[in-house]
Amino acid sequence: MWNGAHVLVVALSLLAGPYVAAKKYYISVGYLPCIKSEFRYMQGLSISGAISMALDEINNSTEILPDVTLLLQWADTHCDKLKTTRLFTEMICTWAVAFFGPEEQCEIPAFIAQSRNLPLISHKCSDDQINTSPNFVRMDPAVKKVTKSVVSLLRYYRWNKFSILYEKAYFKAALSLEHHAKLTKMSLNHLRLVDDSWSQIIQDTKSQTRIYVFFGSTPALVDMMNAMESMQLFARGEYMVIFIDMIPLWPKDPLDYLLTKDRLVCPKNQFKKRAQSLMVVVSSPPWSNYENFARKVHEYSSMKPFQFPDPFLGNTFFSIHAAYLYDSVKLYATALHNLIEEETVQKNETLNFNKLMSIATDGSRIVSKMLALTPFNSIMGSLIRFDEEQNTEGNYTVLAYRASSFGDVSMTNFRSDFNCSHSMIPVGRFLERGSSNFPSYAMNLRVPVDWPGMEKPEDEPACGYSNDKC
Repeated sequence: MWNGAHVLVVALSLLAGPYVAAKKYYISVGYLPCIKSEFRYMQGLSISGAISMALDEINNSTEILPDVTLLLQWADTHCDKLKTTRLFTEMICTWAVAFFGPEEQCEIPAFIAQSRNLPLISHKCSDDQINTSPNFVRMDPAVKKVTKSVVSLLRYYRWNKFSILYEKAYFKAALSLEHHAKLTKMSLNHLRLVDDSWSQIIQDTKSQTRIYVFFGSTPALVDMMNAMESMQLFARGEYMVIFIDMIPLWPKDPLDYLLTKDRLVCPKNQFKKRAQSLMVVVSSPPWSNYENFARKVHEYSSMKPFQFPDPFLGNTFFSIHAAYLYDSVKLYATALHNLIEEETVQKNETLNFNKLMSIATDGSRIVSKMLALTPFNSIMGSLIRFDEEQNTEGNYTVLAYRASSFGDVSMTNFRSDFNCSHSMIPVGRFLERGSSNFPSYAMNLRVPVDWPGMEKPEDEPACGYSNDKC
């Protein structure tokens, strides 16, 4: 039994030839989410409604593609590389003209799409090594975007010697940071997989480092900080932990970076040095009215063709990848619409099915038009820009421990079940600087970092790690 059977009804109608009604042509686009898998960070179950929502808006619009209806083919890849490849080629055979996805591994589909010059728009792809292809564009920032931001943060505070700890799912991110650190002549003390108890890992590394960068889950971060605190590493303000939140979900409780969910009270005074020893790099929060978008995504996910259960049990949590998926469909449709206008209205010609298919299957031309349309207004309230490798630039914020009501700092979308006097609040962000390979870190001058000691921790003691320089 063909696993993509739910695509078959659409596929058969397309194989019969162009279907025209009310001056509208029907073409098919493919979507490859990961629904059922052991992969920890699959997104398909929670974000798929975003593509239905975008298509519904486009197909009911008289301003974008007024003569074209976009039909949806979709299939669950199970986050499996071979299955993804098979489903991708099957959709090509059933006349899908553009593709959204797949999640995680997209290198092979990118090669196949390039061989057919079909547009492939990724909303969540972890493959950083894909070479720039004229028909491929990435809506989610490549891993190296966040690791370059981390390098900029480290350099800003002159932390040129540091250690990388990572959970297995973040292996590529750790290697990316190692690569960019070497390019900038920084020294890596350790590159270690978290495959042992935190007590053992910290015991093995603490004497030869002072700055840790951790790629992993939020609960694992809390366990790491617990282990360091049990060894009294925060007592003298000599250590810093930089945590990279790779899978942001909004609204976010900033206290989750400090305490487990079973906490009953706000952090106490004796907790202060531990909290001050942490910085978090996270995607900048969405606009303040994101709940309406999140609610609609959940509603569309529960309707046909997906009919998924609500993974958030009625709560309006928002995955940033839902916005990437929605934006990718809207930007694609706008690019296709503009190309149709160029080939018909501007040439005083009439659209027919052959002309439509000629335009819709020219992936390099569609992607070129998508790039030309940027900066593009994202549903998140920010502007989408692409770099020279056709990846979105990404927007990242740095959080540190300060008074929750400090100055006029906005805590929009950082919400807590506890009304605590202190929390992790935004203290800086990253700015793209033209042709520079690395973004610049811009500290919020109104919110100076409150260090755990009298001064900023250094990346190495004055007398060296082994006290051999004095």
